Amino acid sequence: MSAWRRNLLDWWTLYLAPWLPSWLPWRWAYPCYRWFARSACLHRERAVAAAGIAPLYVPVADQRAFMHDLRTVWLLDAADLALSRRGPVDRLPAHVTVEGSWPARGGFIAVGFHHAAALWAFHDLRRHGHATTMVLARLDEREFGADRVRYRYARDRIAELERVGGEACIHRPHARAKLLDALARGVAVISLIDVPPRLAPRGQQPVQLLGQPASLPVGALELARESGVPVVPFWVELDLHSGRRRLVIGAAHAPVAIDALRDALAALLDRLVRTQPAAWHMWQEWPAWLQAAAALHGTAQPSEA
Repeated sequence: MSAWRRNLLDWWTLYLAPWLPSWLPWRWAYPCYRWFARSACLHRERAVAAAGIAPLYVPVADQRAFMHDLRTVWLLDAADLALSRRGPVDRLPAHVTVEGSWPARGGFIAVGFHHAAALWAFHDLRRHGHATTMVLARLDEREFGADRVRYRYARDRIAELERVGGEACIHRPHARAKLLDALARGVAVISLIDVPPRLAPRGQQPVQLLGQPASLPVGALELARESGVPVVPFWVELDLHSGRRRLVIGAAHAPVAIDALRDALAALLDRLVRTQPAAWHMWQEWPAWLQAAAALHGTAQPSEA
């Protein structure tokens, strides 16, 4: 596919298709997204790759339905951005509900996953008076090559996180000093912990995930222990029948026993992915992730479930 055709398709996939139904009431908008997600051209390469990997590790009864659900999840992720950009920073849409509560005051680290979508967590934190920042890999324009729309979309997402959170995002590597300063000022730090060694090479520790010898980075947990702030797990549950989301805020943990907390977070992620594998955004990373983690477990190669 030529560069201009690829960019045109990306413009439809990342901007127009998410934006057009977003003006409708949700009970009408969501069926539009499900209908759009039937198109195989939406996230074609990504969906084919994920659908080839996921069934090796979790049950997938119907591959076509699974790919439809994958495309729906990714489309909703972009639709959330469209809705967020034209709304107040401290308001949630009616189709997003919340269970649990954040700490009332002070800095803390909110640990989530690349499962469903985390954008509305920023809005909920601002609803409760928390300025928020997020730990991200540094955006490198060169990695996008001729994919100009994808690069613009990545920049737009970061800009919206900073608008809603009220703080600049903090980029790896060399993020420690800025994170310590943010926590000392009472800022909530969001860290999505299911990051492969390729993107977070430091601080990876062995865990079991989907029955495989995998790894998770524990830098955020160690930072919380050093700063004396709690770790608050959160996750998003998606109803694919209605498109409604539930943001679940777990109990705050004092990060004293890092190993136990790491394993508890791995078990939570395992449950989420097994319950709704189409909502996990990291399937394409998974094979290389396991290969990189094998050395931490002292094994040559991960097995296939």
